[in-house]
Amino acid sequence: MRSVKTIHVVSCHAEGEVGDVIVGGVNPPPGDTLYDQSRFIATDNELRQFVLNEPRGGVFRHVNMLVPPKDPKAAVGFIIMEPEDTPLMSGSNSMCVATVVLETGI
Repeated sequence: MRSVKTIHVVSCHAEGEVGDVIVGGVNPPPGDTLYDQSRFIATDNELRQFVLNEPRGGVFRHVNMLVPPKDPKAAVGFIIMEPEDTPLMSGSNSMCVATVVLETGI
């Protein structure tokens, strides 16, 4: 069966820690701030479970989702999704997002 929806993901890692980045195919979650959007993902859990559980993910994988920036000085915003949590900050995930944004020209 062919899926009618495609999620565009760029694979990345920081020192071996996987931090893939969703660059398209997913609507930004509701919320006036990145914090609100992150908490929506943490509460709703559907997208996080979809991209982080087998057969697409596993306990070793983190996924970051690019979202439009909330601050006019920012180029992009992102939400971190990990297998057991939706943390507000992660150094390795930040490095992965920065690498993908710079290397792809987003």
